[in-house]
Amino acid sequence: MTLTGLELEFLQRLAVDRWISPPLFDHTLVARLVEAGYVEPRTFPTGAIEYEITDAGMDALAKS
Repeated sequence: MTLTGLELEFLQRLAVDRWISPPLFDHTLVARLVEAGYVEPRTFPTGAIEYEITDAGMDALAKS
């Protein structure tokens, strides 16, 4: 999978730390990363979503 600039930047950020989305974040921007198994989402009761990079995501980041 060829990563877009935004996807690559998102993976680079997640390589350092988990990230919790702000209320108005457009989750479709990272949907391909979730579908590919590069990022794992966790939904909170408040509706916020925490994203964490997976081992597959770290591999994809290293190859880009």
